[in-house]
Amino acid sequence: MKKIAINKKDQADLLRAKQSIEAGHLGEAGDLLNMLKKKLPTHPDVARLWCSWALRTDRAPEVPAYAKQLFLQADNDIQKAHWAHLLGTTYFYTLDLPRSLEYFGQALAYLSELARSGKAPAPRKKSAAPPSAENVFVSGYAERLLWSTCAMLARQDIPAFPFAGTLLGLEREGKLLDFDKDIDIAVWMSSFDACCATLEAHGWSVVPMHIEYRNYRDFIHNESGITLDVCGLEQRNRHQIIGGFALSGRSDDYQRVTVFPHLELKQRSTQHGNSWYPAHPEKILTAFYGDWRTPNPFWDTVVSALNLEKFTLLVRCYAYHRLVKRWLSGDLIKAWSYACQIALKDPDDVRVLRAGQWLERILMRTGQVIPHWPQNRPQRRVYTRMVADLFHTGHINFLHAAKSLGTHLTVCVVSDQRVLENKGKLPVMNQAERAAAVAACRYVDAVITESPVNATPEFMQQHGFDIYTFACADERERTDKYRQCALLPSAMIRELDYTQGISSTEIVNRILRNAGYDR
Repeated sequence: MKKIAINKKDQADLLRAKQSIEAGHLGEAGDLLNMLKKKLPTHPDVARLWCSWALRTDRAPEVPAYAKQLFLQADNDIQKAHWAHLLGTTYFYTLDLPRSLEYFGQALAYLSELARSGKAPAPRKKSAAPPSAENVFVSGYAERLLWSTCAMLARQDIPAFPFAGTLLGLEREGKLLDFDKDIDIAVWMSSFDACCATLEAHGWSVVPMHIEYRNYRDFIHNESGITLDVCGLEQRNRHQIIGGFALSGRSDDYQRVTVFPHLELKQRSTQHGNSWYPAHPEKILTAFYGDWRTPNPFWDTVVSALNLEKFTLLVRCYAYHRLVKRWLSGDLIKAWSYACQIALKDPDDVRVLRAGQWLERILMRTGQVIPHWPQNRPQRRVYTRMVADLFHTGHINFLHAAKSLGTHLTVCVVSDQRVLENKGKLPVMNQAERAAAVAACRYVDAVITESPVNATPEFMQQHGFDIYTFACADERERTDKYRQCALLPSAMIRELDYTQGISSTEIVNRILRNAGYDR
């Protein structure tokens, strides 16, 4: 496509139009863009922004013909990929999913061909947030808004409760995730319409969506600008609850169904009043994320959810759209992660498997580290308590064996006072020093410095531990260890071999001998 010059005034108008779209002033943006389109109909920046605006208005039906004109005139792979992606997006939003996937696939083919020639789109510059901008999730404002909203709904007899990423943050971090972008709540479908109407009457406005689902709605808080996602859930049978995205009057391939085990709600007291909360949040999180305690920076709820009933055409279009979008923006690692997610859902998708291979080649060629995609397989979390004084090979052997029992190992390094009570003498290294040594061991995933002496079922369940393990130097220690876990079922208890010939006491004696102080 021949390069078209644009003067400073038109460039300024284009920027104003973009800012107007971002601010939601679509009328003002339309006046500017329609004028620019008439003047510069084939300028790629004008055309792309006009299409972006049109897809948000009643001019959306005009986009395909216009975009195809630009697509046919494009003379390089990046331009062709851009217009193919825009056409795929247009057909996606109008629910012509087969044609949408066709164009997304063409975009992938052009990008793969570009990679074959050793090239990739340059990363786009990220606009920095103003220095004074406050992260409402870090500050706690978003969490206060969550509880005040849930409490307000509860007073209206609408049992709304934290869900998805919001529930994940509350359970894993004890607060909302710092990097979150919205608040997620769920409500039974029997209360869905009442919930939405009540939110609109209490400071929230509906955000128009490209695709209108009957069980999912986006809101924005009028005062703070925080986004709220409302997810409708319904009982499928005695044992299952379903959610996701539901399109009325469409086939199964146009649905996104997520399946959860039966759940009960309980009331939770907050400073804003009583709110509803899942009685067993770990059941929801495990269904959704698998290993929800291990952060996964590449997780995409729409695509990655482990409880997707089927990888439908609708979900595939979401995944392809995001894969191509990230590749075009130069975010190759994120694009690679989407290729991995699609391949996990459909290992026979040759087009995506090849795209993933080309992305890996680009990453290696440019010296970028290819990340590990967490498998989110069912986790087996191991817990133990130890002194770990004068950290030595016996400790290493024990921790290696403990980690081999599962996928995650948590070690409680006991206090100096506990060592004194148990052994009649203080350890050589204090608790902070011993904890630092244990934390440096590659077999250890987490170190804590406080836990009850006795491992109870309640403690194990609270922290998600599946196995309690220990090693015993003698029969007296073995009796103590088994007494401390007497309430646990035998399947949760594993005794490991003790490494003979090495101990903290033996090391102390060795030091004394070497210093000439035989004991």
